[in-house]
Amino acid sequence: MKNNHINKFNLLSSALILAMALCSLACQEDEDEVTGMPSIERVRYTDPTTADSAFSRATLGSTLAIMGKNLGTTQQVYLNDYPVGVNPAYVTNENVIVTITDSVPTVATNPDVPNMLRLVTKGGEASIPFQTLPPAPQISRVANEYVKPGDQLTLFGRYYYFIDTVYFPGEDVYVTDGFSTNSTGSRLTVTVPDGLDFGEGNSVTVVTQSGASATNRRTQIYDGDGMVADFDTNGALEWPWNWGWGISGNMIVPSIGGIEGIDGNFGAIDMDLPPSYGWSNDKVMNFANWGGVNIFPTTPEDRYAPSTPLGKFELRMEMVINTDSPIDDLILQVAWGSKIRNQSDDGWEFYSMNVPISDFISSTDGKWYTLSGNLSQLSFDNKRIADYAEFISGNGDGLTELRLVVQNSNSSESIPVVMGIDNVRVVRAEE
Repeated sequence: MKNNHINKFNLLSSALILAMALCSLACQEDEDEVTGMPSIERVRYTDPTTADSAFSRATLGSTLAIMGKNLGTTQQVYLNDYPVGVNPAYVTNENVIVTITDSVPTVATNPDVPNMLRLVTKGGEASIPFQTLPPAPQISRVANEYVKPGDQLTLFGRYYYFIDTVYFPGEDVYVTDGFSTNSTGSRLTVTVPDGLDFGEGNSVTVVTQSGASATNRRTQIYDGDGMVADFDTNGALEWPWNWGWGISGNMIVPSIGGIEGIDGNFGAIDMDLPPSYGWSNDKVMNFANWGGVNIFPTTPEDRYAPSTPLGKFELRMEMVINTDSPIDDLILQVAWGSKIRNQSDDGWEFYSMNVPISDFISSTDGKWYTLSGNLSQLSFDNKRIADYAEFISGNGDGLTELRLVVQNSNSSESIPVVMGIDNVRVVRAEE
């Protein structure tokens, strides 16, 4: 009896060992098949509509399906030698799904990126040329908004790579070639085309292979509305003498000291700016119509409605500086003032704001730039102006004035400059 039990045990053991050996052989064959040398056939988006497509580039944030063979043991995927992470739940023998994280290097962060997708499995690795594109372009500001067809327009911002088209206001008004960009993708220059039409807005849009820039108050060019002082056209203000006070009428000129007017005459400053906010009328432009007629724009009525919050308006102008000195200490002080009701003639309150000039002026070699300040920033004794009606009429009797003063905040050094200011305007500018 004992021998029978032993024989049965031996037979079961032998069968089990044989089964394990066969399973091991089969599993090894499966493993060999799965861990064979990987290959990448193509890359597509996960969108089912792209199932039969192949792409060689994609932007940050895109989700990709890598199609190929022997991908089942994928351990890592690299884009431009940066690991993007692999979730085993999205891995099969025929495809791997990954997302291009924002940390992946592009030409925006490294001009020498290899533009390669590399996949590593237990069986080896495979690679395919693939370009990771930077984000869609972003316009931070227009260097000079006062442009006309044929002028060179410079846009400051980010991600100006692989430019396709720059769109201008108007139907089918765009440029597809002749762009000039710098190596860091922060500056784009383009020639303004014919056919500008501001009926549908006044913004510029840049389209690259990564997408289109968003429009906002910093993407606008001048559309002809809102002029207060162009130093050429007489109205409530008359040039060169009957317009207010500050600089002499002799300093309203078409050119001075290597500066040429952007469009006719401009207000000029030619002096050593005194330190510590020192005063001089030769650096002041105070606009006031002594007859009491409003100097601020009121049309088109839908854009300059009196009840509009003042935060939807900006004061803009063009400025040019010719100097060999640094301008980091220069400030444009904007002041708005009116008489206080029921007080004496000496009772004035001036709402003011400071605009750092170097935030807008990128060179001091005679080029014109647009300066901008939101009118809601005007303040006096912790008070602000509520709406456009108050800005036009003032909060009291008498004149309402607009004053521009170029200030030197340096505590010890004067700054010699030749400067110009032109096209002072109030524009509707909201996000």
